[in-house]
Amino acid sequence: ENMKICHITTVHPRHDIRIFWKECLSTAKEGNEAILIVNDDQDDEEIDGIKILSVKCPSKNRLTRILSVSAKKLAYNKAMDLKADIYHFHDPELLGLGIKLKKQGFCVIYDSHEDVPRQILAKEWIPRFMRRIVSKIFELYENRCVKKYDAIIVPTPHIKERFKNLNKSVWEVCNFPSIDDINYSGHNYSHNNPGCYVGGLTNNRGIRQIAEATNKVGLKLNLCGEFNSIGLQQELLKKYDNVKYLGFLRRNEISEILSNSSMGFVTLLNTPNDAMSYPIKLFEYMAAGIPVISSNFPVYREIVEENNCGICVDPLDIDDICDAIEKIRKNKAYSDELHKNGRKAINEKYNWESQVKILIDCYNSCLN
Repeated sequence: ENMKICHITTVHPRHDIRIFWKECLSTAKEGNEAILIVNDDQDDEEIDGIKILSVKCPSKNRLTRILSVSAKKLAYNKAMDLKADIYHFHDPELLGLGIKLKKQGFCVIYDSHEDVPRQILAKEWIPRFMRRIVSKIFELYENRCVKKYDAIIVPTPHIKERFKNLNKSVWEVCNFPSIDDINYSGHNYSHNNPGCYVGGLTNNRGIRQIAEATNKVGLKLNLCGEFNSIGLQQELLKKYDNVKYLGFLRRNEISEILSNSSMGFVTLLNTPNDAMSYPIKLFEYMAAGIPVISSNFPVYREIVEENNCGICVDPLDIDDICDAIEKIRKNKAYSDELHKNGRKAINEKYNWESQVKILIDCYNSCLN
């Protein structure tokens, strides 16, 4: 039975990897109709049969975005016009909109991308003295809302734990990479290549420590992504001559960089949200077949150590990071083994294709 599924986000970009490239596209490929409502200043478009409709009401800053009523109202009206079988929304800002759609008798699913209450505790734009109280109030509100939806979709076991007592239909759909998405380094893999880091470039991501450690052992480091502060960017590039900043790259360019790296870093610092969630880049490094140097949090360790595809370190310990780098660079047989194991684990279990089945099952269970 073909379904009409309407995705709604007023926060994420229209070509968001999880929402558009993964969830919308793969369910459409199964013969369903997927429509995505977004909020930006671009025109409506259709890509691979998926209609993208914009409410065209973008906010100036985070606070107005969270409080803005007009974007939500416009999104609600657009959603109502579509008369979809399922409404699948993606932002905590839209919890109220989900309740409104539910009251109209529609089938509603909340996709909780992050553990928001824990995320609020690390938000630098909220004054420190207010974070705990904002986090608590939000958690109570979110908990009350999720009881009313038909299903909750989460990307990690940790968030599933949080919701499973509040809603009997919680589905874990992880952000694993698609097998076709990233080129495998294969025979071209070399433990003499530069190291790389792909993703947001912020203090919380342990960028300073990686720069310091790679500099100390003389490993070239390619950084791809966006700096959230010009200060940090200038400081690193001035201080460390081994660091090269490649800017924000497209998917195919990232794939190119990864498959020509000796190792990938995912040494995020211990913030409550990061330490409990799966970092996408961990799986992207594994898919490219490059050894991983990751933080030693239990969630990461379980993947890296059980699949023997990298080394876990204390993200704040420069010497620990240096030792891991040297171990990979000095021992070709060892690095070859890690790089093969990473890709093997992706092919066997950590791939998006395995998650699409779960997503479709979730949709079917809501409609039955």
